[in-house]
Amino acid sequence: MTNPDKPLHLLHGQLVEVRSSREIAATLDADGKLDGVLFMPEMARYCGSRIRVSRRADKTCVAGHGLRSMKSTVFLQDMRCDGGFHDGCQRNCLFFWKEAWLKPLEADVEPLQAEAPLDSTALTWLNQLPTRRDGRYFCQSTELYTATRELSRWDITPFIREILHGELSLHEFLKIILRTVQHRFFGWEEPGYLVGPQGKKNKGDLNLQAGEWVDVKSPEEIREFLDSKGSNCGLFFKPTMSDALGGRYQVEFPVKKIILEQNGKMVNLTNTVALKGVICQGVCVNNCPRSEYLYWRESWLRRADAAVAGTEHPVVMRQTEGGEV
Repeated sequence: MTNPDKPLHLLHGQLVEVRSSREIAATLDADGKLDGVLFMPEMARYCGSRIRVSRRADKTCVAGHGLRSMKSTVFLQDMRCDGGFHDGCQRNCLFFWKEAWLKPLEADVEPLQAEAPLDSTALTWLNQLPTRRDGRYFCQSTELYTATRELSRWDITPFIREILHGELSLHEFLKIILRTVQHRFFGWEEPGYLVGPQGKKNKGDLNLQAGEWVDVKSPEEIREFLDSKGSNCGLFFKPTMSDALGGRYQVEFPVKKIILEQNGKMVNLTNTVALKGVICQGVCVNNCPRSEYLYWRESWLRRADAAVAGTEHPVVMRQTEGGEV
């Protein structure tokens, strides 16, 4: 294993090239990690690709542990895990990319798809990196706690950097401060927090498929399908999802199974979908950059009228930390 290069300080919009399989393999330890961040087999096909940085990952939410810090790590535009080496997990997580796996390019260089690998031995090794260990799945998400470091709840340095990098507006920063004060000192619930009556809850039975249009029900209607903790059969309606109430969206895909970040176990879901464009930008967890999908029970939705189904209400969602059950 070779030592990584010095930090590149890559920023939003910067064009980079994913290094070759040989170069990346040389940075990894025997577990396929660099600085605790796992390089996953699903990432190997991007070797040689040119793409732009979407955001830095100087901090991130970790399920069950809140915000934690990272170093020399970024996200690349729309590069998500397809679960191909993890039994079809559908969390569609954005990959974490260490800067040592990337090289900056001139702004006028044309982006391109991955070229044919020059080192089949290194590529084969990357494709054979472990995906299960000790009865649990092994991926960037399940290893995220050990890949991150403790971040003081009073440390505003990461937010200052995000403001300087254009990843957080001053207005959003002040909203985070206000929400934090309200929650920690006055015990206020997050805006949009919904709970319902006791009793067995219906998941719905719409059998929704990718491409269908749905309307998100009103708060009053959704409460009927939530228990006193805001859950529907273990799946929580998160406060940030309230931004989509009453909107019309297209189904991205039915969610059948996901790996839980907390324990590495695969769980099956029924009557649950992800909606196109309805993803998290992390404001509810202090600007977490992971952009995770939100999961919707079919009982919270209704099929849109076919005559007006093409009338969409686009929105970019912001979610609390992940880890559904």
